[in-house]
Amino acid sequence: MKRKLYAGFTGHDVHIDVPLSNVAIAYRPRGFIADQIAPIVPVPKQSNGYYIWDIADAYRIEETFRAPATEANIIEHGVNSATFFCRNYALKDRIPYEDIANADVAYIFAQRGSRAEFIKDKLLLDWERRVALLVNSGSNVGSYSVVASAWTDRRSGYSKPITDMITAIENSEGVTGIRPNKAVFGRYAWRYFRDHADVLDRIFGTAGAPSGGRLVSTQQVADLFELEKVMVGGAYYQTLDEGQAVSLAKIWNDNVLVYYAPDTPRIDDASFMYSFRWPGIAGMDMTAEIFQLERAKAEEVQLGYYQDEKITGSTLGFLITGVGSAQ
Repeated sequence: MKRKLYAGFTGHDVHIDVPLSNVAIAYRPRGFIADQIAPIVPVPKQSNGYYIWDIADAYRIEETFRAPATEANIIEHGVNSATFFCRNYALKDRIPYEDIANADVAYIFAQRGSRAEFIKDKLLLDWERRVALLVNSGSNVGSYSVVASAWTDRRSGYSKPITDMITAIENSEGVTGIRPNKAVFGRYAWRYFRDHADVLDRIFGTAGAPSGGRLVSTQQVADLFELEKVMVGGAYYQTLDEGQAVSLAKIWNDNVLVYYAPDTPRIDDASFMYSFRWPGIAGMDMTAEIFQLERAKAEEVQLGYYQDEKITGSTLGFLITGVGSAQ
């Protein structure tokens, strides 16, 4: 395995491991949805600005008629701007030389791969929580509302999850002219929604359960509300410090977010949220770096990236809160 020594790494031998990087990039942990809410937009600089277009100007009907031998009418539009700064997020794990010396080649690569996957899990978990904290705050979305009756009462007419969803979608569309195309349910919210009598009857009808029982899927809910995608946030995180007992909490709880995000993200295209990622430093783009630490008699596997998550169009999102706790 070829290693290249870089100036500035006295006593450290470092290289980017391409096969290991392919393992990390291809590896897809389950339950993480941050990249679906805040799609990644590559940016050429670590910090820069982005435009915020005026909605009223975008939908104003202009005088388009041009008389012969005259210039076309000039349109005017207001535009604001905001800035991003891509912070560096990175983690590493060590493999003692003793483990390497006592293992065959295949096992060493497997060890590196498992560590790369574990590091990526940690990085994505942090990204997931950062996005969740942003979008689950009513002050960061265009509108939000607490349901009138909690969805925990699954009887028809006692709570109205379908009406709540339609209100959220139509509110966002009415303000922006862009219909939300995605929705995220917290795990609790999804449990109450999919088992609600109104939802079951709307999807399966009231004539009785089909063969196999009535179990609502995310695709059926997407079709019901004419959305491109419905997701369920299922990630957990440890709430206590290192060395303490396990105490897990859901990152996504009893809220529902409906929002618009383009399938092909661009910095100049409307989206509820973006993740601005800067690939300007070699190795800090979710590739795997191997460091040889001779003094510590260990090998290190490191992954990292530069990124900033921004809500770029707050009115393109609507948050339904407290679906499992409203009184």
